[in-house]
Amino acid sequence: MRIIVPVDTDKITIFKRTGQAPFFNIYDNEQLIDTIVNNHALSHKNELKHSHKTDEEDVEHHRQDISNLGNCDVILAQAIGENMSKALENIGLKIQKISKVDGEKAIEVVVKYLAYKLKRQA
Repeated sequence: MRIIVPVDTDKITIFKRTGQAPFFNIYDNEQLIDTIVNNHALSHKNELKHSHKTDEEDVEHHRQDISNLGNCDVILAQAIGENMSKALENIGLKIQKISKVDGEKAIEVVVKYLAYKLKRQA
């Protein structure tokens, strides 16, 4: 199972806002296999606030920016905007909300997810 976690610049600590996270860690089960740049955050790095004309255009913009995540199964995230959620679902990713009490480090939440021990896990 390939699992994505949005992380901060240290590439270890969970970043709360998925669309603004500098990086995504990609795990194959508990094994970190890659850390990639969040193209969506990079594309808006110098903007104070970004917007698009319609929700459909915004979802498509997000989808293009995250298309490199399409070979994964699930993203573990604390906060995801509506259009980012739609874009993630459009590329086939399951979204699993996590809570701060689940851990501060990406590997912590991955281990808990695989053991079905996340606070919000059904």
